[in-house]
Amino acid sequence: MNREDALRSEIHTALDSVSGPTPELMGGIAARLRPVSRRRPIVAIGQVAAVLGIGLVVAAVAFSLHRSRVAPPGVTTAPTTPIIAGPGANNVWITSQTSSNGAYTGDIVTGIDPTGHVVGQINARDELRSPDGSHLYALFDGGLDVYSAVDGHKEQTIQLQPVTDGQPMLSADGHYFAVVGNSPPTLQLVDLVAGRAVASTNVGLPAFGVPVIVGEQAQHVYVVGPTIAKFAFDGTTFRLEQHTTGHTLACDGLVVGGINSAGGLPFRVLADGRTLVAFCPSDGRVTWFDLVSMTVTHEAQIGQRNPFWVSPVFSGDGKTLYLHEGGTGALHVIDLVQRKIVTSTKVASADANPLAWLRSLLVTDAAAGGIPRTVALSPDGTWLYAVGAFGARGGVGIVHLTDLAVKARWLPDVSLDSVWVSADGGTIYLLGTGDQLRVLRTDGSQIAKVTLPANSWGFIVPTIP
Repeated sequence: MNREDALRSEIHTALDSVSGPTPELMGGIAARLRPVSRRRPIVAIGQVAAVLGIGLVVAAVAFSLHRSRVAPPGVTTAPTTPIIAGPGANNVWITSQTSSNGAYTGDIVTGIDPTGHVVGQINARDELRSPDGSHLYALFDGGLDVYSAVDGHKEQTIQLQPVTDGQPMLSADGHYFAVVGNSPPTLQLVDLVAGRAVASTNVGLPAFGVPVIVGEQAQHVYVVGPTIAKFAFDGTTFRLEQHTTGHTLACDGLVVGGINSAGGLPFRVLADGRTLVAFCPSDGRVTWFDLVSMTVTHEAQIGQRNPFWVSPVFSGDGKTLYLHEGGTGALHVIDLVQRKIVTSTKVASADANPLAWLRSLLVTDAAAGGIPRTVALSPDGTWLYAVGAFGARGGVGIVHLTDLAVKARWLPDVSLDSVWVSADGGTIYLLGTGDQLRVLRTDGSQIAKVTLPANSWGFIVPTIP
């Protein structure tokens, strides 16, 4: 039997063995064709990739591959400066998408405290949260609005040059904000402490990219897209230092914007200040990029059932990356310093029907093509909280990171979509189907259940690049 016949046989076997009714798909497909989401071009690519990957899921094709382009010595480590939680850091902020005539119009962002009370609500778009959790930032065409995470009141508006389809990002210490906009492609840098824009320049190529700020004084800003441009900042002006040619990273850059940023970034600059690690949700690749030599130094790849199934979360010290696949319960642990996959295990069970995820994938417009948020870490790095996906029941699994053992399971009969833990680790927020938020203590007892605005799709968690 040749490889093609073997694959065809596997597909027929998988289809014949489906237990439970296959969900009604046409309504979901029709809904997906409505242009509700404003997500960026890279997300649109992810949506296409997700649909193309359905065949792989039906065939139950999974693989594990660990490969390296180059094998230089391990990443140099350096002490990690701890992030001190600010006022309002224990409050959760959840975004709900609004639309008119099928077109995206903005977000309703609702704040809820650990007692389950709504503390504030704002209307915004393109939201980020400060690394210490104390502020929310919302980009608009002519500037940047700054909100308090305590109660959502607007503290400041910082004027910018007009921004079209801007890609915003914060520095790791929360001191600086940068945005790259189109028409013309302009990089702007804001000093958030001073409350004003301090520099701008025409980017050229890549015209579309994510600004990554490196250094305590923003000494360098990298515009990361299909290619990468490196700009030096001397306190007043930008100077282009270096530019890569050809496609550099998997996913043609960093997958951010909207849901892909709000729930936590899929990339991190390590403590050495020169290593960028990026996860590509479309193919499961993890890439190490040297910001000094401007070259890819290593890659590792996990098996995933489908594009955009895996939720990435970094440890507080930035040395470990956890990759959780909500549709299967698979968990992969990546040592970012040694640059290797340490272990792969399973911490939850998927729904009994292997196609049960499909209807949710096609119906949920707001999350279409976005990175799921099915896993969160306790601030002390002791516990991992994992939920399922695609409407499957199973509640939340409590995983002890020392041995990766599931120590408990809360709300086993409840369908959950995403999870976040407060800055002090004392409150677990669970977003479920039907725009329902559950607020739990660390012993699993429920404090409150809150009904959110329609089309709630995710948490706005601290942005730590």
